[in-house]
Amino acid sequence: MKKISVIVNCHNGEKYLADCLESILKQKYKNLEIILYDNFSTDNSKIIVNNFKDDRIKLFSSNKKLHLYDARNEAITNASGELIAFLDVDDWWDENYLISRAKKFDDYNYDIFYTNTLIFYEKNKRFSKYKDYILPTGKIYKKLAKDYCIIVSGLILRKKIFDKIGGFNPKFNIIGDFDFVMRASKTHNFHALDEPLIFYRVHQNNFSKNNSSIFFEEFSLWCKNQLDCKDQDFLDNKKYFQKRLLFLEINHLLLNKGKNFDLFKKIILYPNILQKLKFMIGFMLPKDLIKYLKK
Repeated sequence: MKKISVIVNCHNGEKYLADCLESILKQKYKNLEIILYDNFSTDNSKIIVNNFKDDRIKLFSSNKKLHLYDARNEAITNASGELIAFLDVDDWWDENYLISRAKKFDDYNYDIFYTNTLIFYEKNKRFSKYKDYILPTGKIYKKLAKDYCIIVSGLILRKKIFDKIGGFNPKFNIIGDFDFVMRASKTHNFHALDEPLIFYRVHQNNFSKNNSSIFFEEFSLWCKNQLDCKDQDFLDNKKYFQKRLLFLEINHLLLNKGKNFDLFKKIILYPNILQKLKFMIGFMLPKDLIKYLKK
C-alpha cells in the first residue's frame, strides 16, 4: 500500500481541529501520516494536537504567520508519502475516503484524483452536493474553465507531480488552489470519483466567503497574467474565464460598492438568465441585507 501524507494547515483552528483529525485517524486506510503545520496559532490548537496520542501525527510549527500557500508548501516539504492528500482544518472525511481513492492509483494510469463533495452549511445544518453532474476525467482544463469543480480537501496526487508543477503560488491568498489545479490540468490526467466522501463546511468565518474583494482581485490578476504570457490554453477558453470574472465582479460590487448604472449594465450583460435574475434582485435589495443573507 502506498503511503499517503495528509497535509493539514492550521491557524487558530481549535473549533474544528479535533473533528478534522479524528476523521483522518478513523480512516480504514492505515498507511498514512498527518503533516499538521501550525501557522503561528495563538489559540489552543497545539494543545489539541498533542492530546492525540498517535505517532502518525507529525506537528510542525512556524515561528511567524505565513501566507496560506507558503505554509502549505512548507508543510509538503516534510511529507514522506508517495501520495499527497489535503484536508482543510474545518472540513472532514468519511472513513472510506482514502481507501476508496488509494486503490485507484494502482488501477488507473492517472496522476491526480479528485472527488465530489458534500457542502455542509453550518448555520442551518443542511447538506447539499457540490456538483450534480458526472465529473470530468482525463485532460480537463477546458471543462474546469467552463465550470471549476475541485475542492482541495478532495484532491489526492502523486508527490512527484506536485514537485514537477512547482507547488502553490504564495502570491495568492485565496485562489492558490485554483491556480495550482489549472496548471496541473494542462499536462496531467485527472480521474474523477463522483461519490462524495468529503464534507466541506460553510461557516461565518470562511476566509474566501468573507473576502469577495480579494477573490475578485486575485482572479483578475490571474487572468491578466495568463494574457500577458499569451497562454494558449487560456486564450482558447478565454470566454469562460471572462464570464467567471464578470460574475465575481458583479458579486463584489453588490456587496462592497454603491449601486449605479455601470453595475446595472454589467448585470444586463451577464449571459446566464437565472443568475442574471438573482443579480437583479440583489441590485434592488439594500447592501447590508445582501451581506446578512450571505452569512
